[in-house]
Amino acid sequence: MLISIATNRADQTLQFAAEELQAHLTKMTPAKITLVGDTPNATIRVNWVADDETLDHVVIDQRDGRCAITGNRPVAALIGVYEYLHHLGARFLRPDKAHDLLPAVSAEFLLDDYHYDHVASYKHRGVCIEGADSVENIVDFIDWLPKNGYNSFFVQFENSYTFLKRWYDHESNNYLEREALSTATITAMNNAIDQAIQVRGLHHHRVGHGWTGEVLGYSSKFGWESGVTLPKEKEPLVALVNGKRALINDTPIFTSLDFANPEVNEKMARVIVDYAATHQNVDYLHVWLSDANNNICECDICQKTTPSDQYVEFLNLLDEKLTAADLDTKICFLLYHELLFAPQHAKIKHPDRFTMMFAPISRTFEKSYADVDYEHGIPAATPYVRNDITLPNSLEANLAFLFDWQKQFNGDSFVYDYPLGRAHYGDLGYMRISEIISRDIKFLDQLHLNGYISCQELRSGLPTTLPNYVMGRTLWDKSADYNDLCDEYFTAAFGDQGGQVRAYLQAISDHSSSDYFNAIGPRHNPEMGQRFEKIVSLTTDFLATVNQALPETTGVQRQNWRVLDYHRQAYGQLALALADIANDQTSLAEAEWRGFVDFIKLHESQFQPYLDVYRIIEVATNYAGFQYKDPVK
Repeated sequence: MLISIATNRADQTLQFAAEELQAHLTKMTPAKITLVGDTPNATIRVNWVADDETLDHVVIDQRDGRCAITGNRPVAALIGVYEYLHHLGARFLRPDKAHDLLPAVSAEFLLDDYHYDHVASYKHRGVCIEGADSVENIVDFIDWLPKNGYNSFFVQFENSYTFLKRWYDHESNNYLEREALSTATITAMNNAIDQAIQVRGLHHHRVGHGWTGEVLGYSSKFGWESGVTLPKEKEPLVALVNGKRALINDTPIFTSLDFANPEVNEKMARVIVDYAATHQNVDYLHVWLSDANNNICECDICQKTTPSDQYVEFLNLLDEKLTAADLDTKICFLLYHELLFAPQHAKIKHPDRFTMMFAPISRTFEKSYADVDYEHGIPAATPYVRNDITLPNSLEANLAFLFDWQKQFNGDSFVYDYPLGRAHYGDLGYMRISEIISRDIKFLDQLHLNGYISCQELRSGLPTTLPNYVMGRTLWDKSADYNDLCDEYFTAAFGDQGGQVRAYLQAISDHSSSDYFNAIGPRHNPEMGQRFEKIVSLTTDFLATVNQALPETTGVQRQNWRVLDYHRQAYGQLALALADIANDQTSLAEAEWRGFVDFIKLHESQFQPYLDVYRIIEVATNYAGFQYKDPVK
């Protein structure tokens, strides 16, 4: 049987979609699959038919032995191809094609009538890079996004150098040899990342923090650059804090500016406009301020207003400059730290230029947006006190800030959330965090938010990638049932024992606490100690199940069982260390923690895509109460 695939336009994303369909069908069916030009009589046509719909829209129409997969933009057509493969039984379980589960399909699969017509539930569906990543990690993750309904990727800073450097320098793992990165190598890696975004037609988000450093002459290419000295002539540009103008902790990205100084506004606007002009491949340019709080200028003029008022005034100036330069770049502005407090007077003049991004970084993940009592539970937003703010843990207090902003800005917006940025390390089974993600996403439209971008480690697959799977598929279709997605995922990943694995991981999650791991609440907590001890028992008892399953599985499922066994060993040690912390056995906890760190370092090369060793050590020592870090190289 011969099956031909054609596209209706000479577009690189459509061509890529056709090639992906050919590659996957070739593995799934004995039919011969060929690519042809724009041929009306092709067996399968991948089409891009533009419309005025804001949301991605896919229609699949299969009848009389032919199939048309149509999207209203190129990325929608690509998602449509993967939805068609999903209909045929394909499951894209993890980044890296080696983890795709592709069942055998009869060559007659085209003979069954099939119709699918779906408009995406949300406009913004994406992930922002964090952690320590190889270029392969990043490109594989970008490749995985549209397979599960995502349409966006966000490269923080001017490029991915910070995240690449952490991996190739092997920060936090002295067992691995540092790999030198030349300028040419970094350039080539970043070009590969940009190309991966572009060829898939993903919405390209860029930069974020870094502009304040650029004003002072420090490149945002280097992210959290530190240990530098501010030249004397730059001091008037920097915020006056505690009577002096200096870099905060010798780090440009932590340093705020004096926005009462007209030179600051002009310089920063010029830097951003120049960047937008030379990077018109960027769809959403993020304009954020410093990545720290309680560092706001205390000069006499700044004291008369608020940081958010100054921010909005700057955004209006930037809009004028971009318009004068004939640039239609979308600007994302940020509700974060001091900027959570809504402005008192200033308003955005042209909302169509802007997308508002709500970033409740300090929120709890023990409950969902859907759990809030919106009629009685939302407090008045706390008043702003210069350089004396405390970020709230409660959803209610965070949402109070969002609602105040929404009173004066009703344009495009999304939540920039952090379930896989550090909260997931406290959920040792990944089940509770997956459910929270599902329930949060289903509730977004009631918060008048148009989507979700997850600020997260890309290497967050231990024990599973269920959180990202649920996230993508629910953003694509908010009617997706959480339990159905779990059944689908665990059956594909672990075969007939998928239900048993799910129950095991659910039990681990039930005894975990994202809040506890992330320093919400006291460290001495005997109840948590008992819960962590139960996790140790669960991981020990599960060895028999692993030993039975591994010899009986092959391929993708065998690798998932191997990862699950690694998780059982590593997180059993981590749970024991956490139990000691909770039981106030500090010395014993530190010894167990060192054993866990040593174990994951020794096995990082073998299980590199699944656990970000750099990041879990950083989070655990910053929040959970442990002290030991890797010796400095």
